Amino acid sequence: MSDWSRGYVADSTYQIAFQTAQNPAHLALVCAVAGVDWQPRAQMRIADLGCGRGYAVNALAAANPDWTVLGLDHNPVHVDEAMQCAARAGLGNALFLEADLASLTEAELERIAPLDVVMLHGVWSWVSDAVRAGVVRFLRHCLKPGGIAYLGYNVTPGARADAGLQRLLRHLAGPVGLGPGQAEAAAAQAMARLREMAPHLPLRPTAMLARLLADPPRLAPGFVAHEFLTEHWRPVFQEDLCAALAPAKLQFVGSCNLFEAIPSVFCDAAELTALQTLPEGEPREFLKDLYLPRGFRADVFIRGARRVNPAQTLPALMLAACRQLPEESPVQRMGRAEVAMAQPAWQALRAALGEGAMPLGELRRCIGQAAPQPGEILAMLTGGDWAMPVLRAPARQAAATRFNLTAAALHGHEETSHLAFASPVAAGGLPASGWELRLAAALIGGADRDDPLGAARLLHPLANAAEQASLAQRIAASWAERIPIWEAFGVI
Repeated sequence: MSDWSRGYVADSTYQIAFQTAQNPAHLALVCAVAGVDWQPRAQMRIADLGCGRGYAVNALAAANPDWTVLGLDHNPVHVDEAMQCAARAGLGNALFLEADLASLTEAELERIAPLDVVMLHGVWSWVSDAVRAGVVRFLRHCLKPGGIAYLGYNVTPGARADAGLQRLLRHLAGPVGLGPGQAEAAAAQAMARLREMAPHLPLRPTAMLARLLADPPRLAPGFVAHEFLTEHWRPVFQEDLCAALAPAKLQFVGSCNLFEAIPSVFCDAAELTALQTLPEGEPREFLKDLYLPRGFRADVFIRGARRVNPAQTLPALMLAACRQLPEESPVQRMGRAEVAMAQPAWQALRAALGEGAMPLGELRRCIGQAAPQPGEILAMLTGGDWAMPVLRAPARQAAATRFNLTAAALHGHEETSHLAFASPVAAGGLPASGWELRLAAALIGGADRDDPLGAARLLHPLANAAEQASLAQRIAASWAERIPIWEAFGVI
């Protein structure tokens, strides 16, 4: 690992993994459910600390030309790629800074204009104490009063189940070289050796172990290098994170998984009684972390909370379907519980969202007397990525279109589903695969939506007739499902 990396894997570029929870509209949902007054403004300043290759920063900037979005990362390769993407898409409001959070001085921090939102995804779990202290200094100096912070992190006790696995992978990887690609090579070696040895090791059967042993592989070596080969990988108790952020005057608002605000969903009667014996806040969150055996959580914090009545704010929140809703109510797992909406309520909800974006209060009126509580509807729709909050009416916007074409050109051939369109309607990212980026780019470029064979020839001109015919069928099926969504979110 590079000497300047402070123990983090810096010689390998990080995988793009866009998180819809980082959209400010979703952060506003979390605040509204918790009874905290915060909404995105027409003009905002946002920072992503540890922004990686800058995909989220550029998507947010493209979706919101009146916002300034700043990405900071210690890896110059990441920063260079992010800047080149912003330049290619013509995003003057996407700014990037190569910075070591541990060494930023107070004078340097004072030069950063006050921020409305600060985001950190994963960073806290992977860095040294010096970098963590730098994060807190940054939040204390740069996040304005009333501003919010998003932190995604590995949480104890769930992630502790993988502590032995992480140490084993570091041993199996051996010394990690300093050259390009050497961290991925070390991770690939560790993964291969783990598959050979796993049947003979008393490893706990965690979800992460299953992903590492999957055949075909479900995890890329680059991800494993960043996740497990860092010297400082340390999951934390949620209450310890809250204590660490206290010098920045941050208060916990809620989890980005809205189901976690409804413990009756995942607790039985005895567990719920036990939960209610503890004070609200960190003690109850700790017990939730015991009930929910997951190793990662994402939380929202605010620097000065003003309380509001959720019954007054939730009905006005606008929601739009972000993928085709199934006829049967989906079943979602929360810990040991399986959660589903009553079928009549789901059918009414599905029909209402099929007409377009709608306020939550109107959705409940469409369902009728059997309507679930507002938080339950929000949790079901956002927890399964069926719907997203939206801030604007459907319309295309030039900066978003430029970014979407750029993303398709740069990432359209990547076999990943963790990309995103810039959506001016959602004021953020709309989840997409590389394949979907290419299909939307073809339509933006003038492809006839009634001629999927023509699109197949455009996308794969060297394929033979049979291959193009097969591809045309795939394109037609994708367009039939996705075009209404793309139009609703201002992509096409």
